[in-house]
Amino acid sequence: MHLQRLLLLSVPLLPAVLAVDSPIDGYGVMIPEWEVEVTSGSTMVLAGTIEKVHEKLLQMNPNWNEEYNSTQNSAGNGKRDSNIHLFSRNVFSGAEYKCGGTLPECHPTGIATGIDYLRSVKGKPKNGPGPGNCGRVSCTQNGAIWWCNDNASSKTLDGFGDIADGAEYLGKKCTRWGWENGSYKAFLSGKAFHEDNWNVIVQKDSC
Repeated sequence: MHLQRLLLLSVPLLPAVLAVDSPIDGYGVMIPEWEVEVTSGSTMVLAGTIEKVHEKLLQMNPNWNEEYNSTQNSAGNGKRDSNIHLFSRNVFSGAEYKCGGTLPECHPTGIATGIDYLRSVKGKPKNGPGPGNCGRVSCTQNGAIWWCNDNASSKTLDGFGDIADGAEYLGKKCTRWGWENGSYKAFLSGKAFHEDNWNVIVQKDSC
């Protein structure tokens, strides 16, 4: 396959991306990269959140959803995949976690959308050496999913679904309900610690 490298950042957008703060003081910020097939036989490495990558793919190939069975246009398959996931063990089952604290709370809707996106992506995510090396892999409706590596060496996961597992686990453990502007709403923020020394954070971010 012809492999091209494309940084998914135009010059006007670059300062905004670099201005993203780490979810935890003292942690570094990296821009996640995704190797994806744009058209048959053409693979590119795109950088940014999964939502930005999907947006760029549609710009380069308007038929990408239909050709690659994206979560945006595959409700039936998405339901089937969700049913399959019910029988698989969440890699964060029984993991240590912390809710709230200094992490700003978001509404869970954006996190749920990010989880769906992450489960639709094939490949193995890689994070640079830590400790405290974090990348914002998803941000929708001001709800962000971060993946942090606390190992001294680079970390490669089996799939992006592992990160989705962490966000889903936090959604089950850390969602609380309360009043906001006269409405009773759900709120969510937290950090889940995987036994292999990496973690997932969900919180409010600007996006």
